[in-house]
Amino acid sequence: MSNQLGPDDRPRLRPYLAASPDSSQPGIHILHDQVRISDTRLSVGPIDLEILKRMGGKTSIREIQQQIQQELGQKLLLPLPRVLRFVEELESALFLDSPAFHSAIQAPVRKPSCIGCYEGHSKAFKEQMGELFARSGPPKPFDVASDHKLRGLIVPHMDYARGAATYAHAFHHLMGQTNAKIFVILATSHYSGHPISLTRKHFQSPLGIIPTDIGYVDRIAEHLGDWAFQDEVVAHFPEHSVELEAVLLHYLRPRENDFRIVPIVLGNIDKAMRSGQPGEKNAVLSKILKALRAAEAEANEPVCYLLSGDLAHIGPKFDDPVMLDKDRIVSSRGRDRLVLNHLVHGSANEFLTEIASEGNSRNICGVAPFWYGLKLMGEHPGSLIHYQQFIDPKWRESVSFASVAYPI
Repeated sequence: MSNQLGPDDRPRLRPYLAASPDSSQPGIHILHDQVRISDTRLSVGPIDLEILKRMGGKTSIREIQQQIQQELGQKLLLPLPRVLRFVEELESALFLDSPAFHSAIQAPVRKPSCIGCYEGHSKAFKEQMGELFARSGPPKPFDVASDHKLRGLIVPHMDYARGAATYAHAFHHLMGQTNAKIFVILATSHYSGHPISLTRKHFQSPLGIIPTDIGYVDRIAEHLGDWAFQDEVVAHFPEHSVELEAVLLHYLRPRENDFRIVPIVLGNIDKAMRSGQPGEKNAVLSKILKALRAAEAEANEPVCYLLSGDLAHIGPKFDDPVMLDKDRIVSSRGRDRLVLNHLVHGSANEFLTEIASEGNSRNICGVAPFWYGLKLMGEHPGSLIHYQQFIDPKWRESVSFASVAYPI
């Protein structure tokens, strides 16, 4: 479809869109992009919805107008220019399956999806990150370590405001313990159920471009094939669990060529967890593990793993059937201690068994990155750096998270 739309064009809506009722305006829906390629939120009325229903790529704009006008009869006039303007709005918003949309998908740099959690402009971002370290314990570490003594680190992906103390302690430790330039970010998938999702895209941050180590990604892909990119758009474009680690790293290592990332989003491993067998007995997990090990073995330089995941998510916000009160908070904190004991000891399958024993009823979202990470790091013991349990003042939610460091 050309950029200049005409009555005989046959527009088609692109994937990943959703329309949600606008609670403030009865009869109005908000059309939005579930994968955040577009930031536009478009108010659409009943007639607009009828237009959208017909936009499957087979019906021209003129035919859409005629069909709807026939249904409306004489009670309401729907001029063709009105339909054209609406379709052009959709095109401008990147809501159509068009060259502009495909250009955005194929761009070599992934744009941020978490602006709001952190400032989008460099000066304000630096001030925000400086405050994160200043008020949360350890000061900002200015110098990179002179050698590599850190195999990996469990880090939260809670928002910076609520997770500030754990982020500050974790990344302060990282800066003092490794001069590695490759950071493999094993991150929880919140949007895709695919077992593993890779991307070759670089990441945009307020300070510029964070380079992805494409050679490292390609080495993983040699073992897994295109299957590992099958759900890349859904898995990576809206995901915060890679972005929040990468952006904070960029603040601490802002110079060009200071570091590269390997962004890996991992789907849930519930089937393996509930099997009662060691995770590596599962064919898919074993295949992924083998590919990740092989890629690291060919790196020829130090690699540091960042295991991006949180612990418990409890309360009404997460459809928790158990009421959130002080007893529930204390109980969850006790269960966290059991989970952290296995993580600190580096016991991957014992960790998996512990989560299975409670049916993951507390919605621990770091299960996959923690399990894979422990396996890749050789299941050596680590040390607890910091633990937090956020409690919403209105008792709608509680989220816990921690940082654990694994030395070489």
